[in-house]
Amino acid sequence: MYITGINIVNYINNCKLYCITYCINMNIYLKKSSYITKQDKSAILFDCFSANYRKKINTNVYVSPEHYDAEANQISRIDPKHVGLNIALKKLEQKRDVALFNYTEEKWSKDELENFLKSGIELYSLDEYVTNEFGDTKSKITHRDYINVVKVFKKYLNKPNRIQFEELLDEQSILTFKMNAIKNGLKQSSINSYVKKMKVIMNSAYKDGHVSERFNIPESVIEEIPSNPREIITYKEIEGGIAKITNIHQAQSIALFLMMLSCKGMYPADIMNYKKIEKNNADEILISELFEKGSEYIKFKKSKKSMKYKYVRINHAIKKLVRILKTTFYITHYRKYSDILAPYNDPFHVFAVDIAANNNIYKNLWNFYQKMTKSVLNYSFTSARDSFNIILEDQEMTNQTRNILTGDITRMELTKMDISKLSDTRDKMRNIEDHINREFRITELVEILTNKLKLIGNNLDDITLENWKTPKSFIASINKFK
Repeated sequence: MYITGINIVNYINNCKLYCITYCINMNIYLKKSSYITKQDKSAILFDCFSANYRKKINTNVYVSPEHYDAEANQISRIDPKHVGLNIALKKLEQKRDVALFNYTEEKWSKDELENFLKSGIELYSLDEYVTNEFGDTKSKITHRDYINVVKVFKKYLNKPNRIQFEELLDEQSILTFKMNAIKNGLKQSSINSYVKKMKVIMNSAYKDGHVSERFNIPESVIEEIPSNPREIITYKEIEGGIAKITNIHQAQSIALFLMMLSCKGMYPADIMNYKKIEKNNADEILISELFEKGSEYIKFKKSKKSMKYKYVRINHAIKKLVRILKTTFYITHYRKYSDILAPYNDPFHVFAVDIAANNNIYKNLWNFYQKMTKSVLNYSFTSARDSFNIILEDQEMTNQTRNILTGDITRMELTKMDISKLSDTRDKMRNIEDHINREFRITELVEILTNKLKLIGNNLDDITLENWKTPKSFIASINKFK
């Protein structure tokens, strides 16, 4: 064949292009090693090859040969560790794709490609497990709580990135966590709580097949904390607290405390969640013998997971406390946080906030008012329930009445009770309520608190719920206060 000068040039250029393409063309497959370890596992390898080049690199991910689908690069659900291993295999695929891209774009040499593949991947971490799997059966609040547990462990174990399951199976890591936590001023009670919650996470991971052994807590890590003796607050102490008030927030904190005390020992969450009982509610009609005719009632759960309720008759003092709280919270929170407040024309509720959806708002609010309470009373909000329970323990009554007063009885159990017994219980409940009001002189304290608010520039007589008939009159009343 006759070859011109132009043909020769084209032929040479084509050869160069073929050589470059042939040399650059690289294939990387994920393959299962034929070698089986003593634990009956096989390593997954990066199998790299191109012209005159072949390299197999161990990924340090090991699988059961009978559970591994080579074509799909997946582990069967039969394998107890299939979730974590499939995540690891997906990460290996992503690593392979990154290596191929950088090599074919001539950004990396073969040595750089090998070093990258040898660097391995982060295996399925504790962080990912708690975020992706562990929270499936938990409420949003509980899930966020456990995510925070992982963050606390990383902080005191100096782990800026992710933390692996195996690290926490080493007892020395738990001892290090405690030592660093104590150095940074964490209380022993908090350490106990975090470690116990980590045990819940790790034992769940064990059941899900992510760790091969149970999590053990070294004996010296958990320490018994002596419980503080319950103390009953006195009328004089509350009166003295009111005298110390210098601002509206402190006044609100005492009003909250009195509300909790008057309502059979509420907790902060109860203030947010209590519900007024509607008289036409079929479920409540079934236990109507428990309620006095002509009286209004509220109810709240004994605990957040319980379906047992405490029932409270709304007496004059409670009505005034709701009015004080509602009015002052509109003064302090309406402009920036109106969405957490009950409607201005609702005379029975102070707040309207979903704690599960707005947990940070709830925590910040109560942390602030807890500090305000201690600044004037030197008691926490939990003392309201302690004081109520101590008073209750000294009263003579049937177990049935006690269970109703403490919220330790279900609605179904109430509906099955003899009507005459419910009537007797209703009278005893009224006696106990009156005793609490006399013991702490609640009505008198509410008047003293109202007068104190006047002295610090918040005369509630000038802004009452009864005047809030329309949005216009409401806004006008609020604007009287800075």
